[in-house]
Amino acid sequence: MEDLNLNEITELVADKKYEEAKEKLSCISNNDENNLEALKLLGLCNVNLEYYKDAQSNYETIVKYFPEDATSWFYLACCYDYQEDYLHAVSAYEKVIALREDYTEAYKCLCVIYVKQHNEDKAIELGKKILEKVQDDYTLYYVVGTAYMSTKRFEESVYYLEKALELKPDHAQLYNNLGTSYITIGNLDKAIENFHKATELDPDNAITYFNIGSILQMKNDHEKACEYFEKAYTLEGNDSFLTALALSEVKLERWDSAIKHYKTLVTHHPEKQTYQYNLACCFEQKGEYTFAIGILARLVALNPKSASMSKKLANLFLKIDRPLQAKELYEKIIVQGNVSFETYYEFANICIMTDDMDKAEKILKKVGELNPEYAPAHKDLGVIYLTRRLFDYAKDEFEKAIELAPDNAEILYEYANYLHATTDFVKADEFYQKALAILPENGDILAFSALNKMHMGDLEKALAQINAAIGKSVQSGFLLHIAGKIRYLMKNYEDAKNFLIKSFELERNPEVKNLLGLTYFELGEYAQAKNIFNNILDGKPLNPYVMINIAKCDVKLGDKDTALELLEKVTENFPDNEEAHEMIRELS
Repeated sequence: MEDLNLNEITELVADKKYEEAKEKLSCISNNDENNLEALKLLGLCNVNLEYYKDAQSNYETIVKYFPEDATSWFYLACCYDYQEDYLHAVSAYEKVIALREDYTEAYKCLCVIYVKQHNEDKAIELGKKILEKVQDDYTLYYVVGTAYMSTKRFEESVYYLEKALELKPDHAQLYNNLGTSYITIGNLDKAIENFHKATELDPDNAITYFNIGSILQMKNDHEKACEYFEKAYTLEGNDSFLTALALSEVKLERWDSAIKHYKTLVTHHPEKQTYQYNLACCFEQKGEYTFAIGILARLVALNPKSASMSKKLANLFLKIDRPLQAKELYEKIIVQGNVSFETYYEFANICIMTDDMDKAEKILKKVGELNPEYAPAHKDLGVIYLTRRLFDYAKDEFEKAIELAPDNAEILYEYANYLHATTDFVKADEFYQKALAILPENGDILAFSALNKMHMGDLEKALAQINAAIGKSVQSGFLLHIAGKIRYLMKNYEDAKNFLIKSFELERNPEVKNLLGLTYFELGEYAQAKNIFNNILDGKPLNPYVMINIAKCDVKLGDKDTALELLEKVTENFPDNEEAHEMIRELS
């Protein structure tokens, strides 16, 4: 032993020259009980050099001959601990405590192991027990606070972590854990305060920036959240950070950036369909429907029984005016069974879009079976029956719909249309006004209400409403037609002409053309009027109404003979036409 010069070796260990010290101790036999002091030094060297297996062997020899040596038991426990042999580590730490009740470090290590083993209750019990005797050790408060976090008892966690910080105010991870606990108890301001302190102490910890970003995301401050997520991702290329960043970019409608990041996530995780789905949604929001459809079509192929994905794809097809493809997808959903009434209703509307009224009727009746109190289904059935002029059936369905949803503007509007179609203009007006009281800015309701008022003879109100409709809606041939017709009836022929010309430019409606001819006639532009009527007659050569209008133009143009010739042709083909007979008598 003298040859070893233990004093020299002890000094080398004290100076952390563990390799050199170990070399001088190389002659020691691991089982030589006569060299236990040297063996302790060797064990210490191996621990510090992280040769835990060797150190374990050293300390097992020491405690074999010195079973009362608490320090050696402690180092042996540490060796087990470092090798994740927690069963033996616990036993060794307990031996330390049995030998020395004041061995605080052993308590702390044992608490940590209990947390690692998910035995948090035992860790809390032991930690609190030692804290009754030792109140100046931040680690114990830290361990107990962390254990409370793991058991989701965050109020207690906050208390112990705060106590730990009083003793160790420069510990970044403590601030991180405390911030997490504050999040869970709903104190976001305190949470973000602690996370900011953590970044000051440890500016390169990515998770802290992520935590701050997450709080800002919860507060809907997505602009700032993006900054912190980007910082976190720069420090550590964790895809969880990129996922959070993409989500905030979606909230900010930064579609290009979100698409870029979801593409990266899809590349990194091709098996995660959520990323592909989100990428498709971003393309949809950007209006790039083809890309969105391509992605969703693949997802639907992989998940043929996913109704939600099929519906999403169907809605995309509707956006690019491909209702037949949408219909096909819904048919597959229906075949799979276990379909909600909402899905049936969506399918019915697609059938209406594709002019498959028979199937739409059938599906809407199915909706009624599943949910007899679903008013929109009754309303849509009413519309189908109205288009087929099955007025009694339409009435029944509309009245059911109104009974179920008396304040639904769309239902009130469609019922008013039914009343208008059955020439009950007064009652129709009542329901148009009810609908407008709910949706005063709706262009369709304003337009049809104006049309109804025109039939009632209330031209001033009809004019006001059609003007409002034109102001609220995208201009259409229909709206301009009604506007022109009202002005015609008000004898404002010049304005009527302008509206009718615009209407016909948008929609080549024969009714508009005829009314335009009448307007030119009233303006004294007989040649122009005759040209229009002749053009109409080319499509239907034996139209008595148009033929009489041409004859009237001929009269105004001084060509009575041509007028008489045309009128006689009318009476030959339509002998009951009194207007033609009367004009012949006047001209003869």
